[in-house]
Amino acid sequence: MSALREVQRRFGAALTDAAGEADALPLLAGDPARNRALLSVYRATAVANAIAAVRLAFPVCAQITGDDFFDALARRFRDSSPSTEGDLNRYGAGFPAFLDGFEPIRALPYLPDVARLEWAIHQASTAADAEPADGRLLAGLDADALARARLRFVPGFALMSSGWPVADIWLRHTEEADALAGIDLTQAQCAVVWREGWRVRVAALAPAACALWQALYGRTSVAGAWATACAVDPAFDPGPAFAQALDAGWLHSIDLEEDL
Repeated sequence: MSALREVQRRFGAALTDAAGEADALPLLAGDPARNRALLSVYRATAVANAIAAVRLAFPVCAQITGDDFFDALARRFRDSSPSTEGDLNRYGAGFPAFLDGFEPIRALPYLPDVARLEWAIHQASTAADAEPADGRLLAGLDADALARARLRFVPGFALMSSGWPVADIWLRHTEEADALAGIDLTQAQCAVVWREGWRVRVAALAPAACALWQALYGRTSVAGAWATACAVDPAFDPGPAFAQALDAGWLHSIDLEEDL
């Protein structure tokens, strides 16, 4: 390990935990007591910034738990998983997994999946700009060409299946209605996330439509994805699903068999 890297490691450890101060203080010029106090200030600032970043990425989770409880969750998460990147916009990917099985939130068993949905929303908010396809995307394709085609989606598009009604929970909180009133918490749900201009949108999908888009997102052909959807609902009609995708701007481009 280079000398510079070792200095950075020791200083970073002191910012993560007071136990690391002993290794960092010899690196600093001046009065050790003053340097210890400054390290404490820097450490508190680093913790506060990490909590603020997690709060920014998971605002509905914070509404569900309450501010003080959420800040304590974020602090525990930060203690177990300090940021390894300079950009705090990317911090928080591991927060949903941290919540899985976390005893203090046992009364909120849907919270980890709400956090997964919020992370997808957060990623969509910073996704690259891309011009969505319009109705011309499929124009001129005969049935055989369309069946063999594979679709590409705009950046920020995401799908999530959950055993909880995560889309309804998220939408109800963002609409500032009476949080969980009228939501059937026994209902599994598939949520779709995409960006419409500067606004990130969330909607629930029916099971067969979810199966279709999950297959297409995984690069299955249109025919294969339709078969997957029909296995869920034999009467599934892909027409309305494609109309919704084109209207909402989920699709970016199409790969025909000869292009693959």
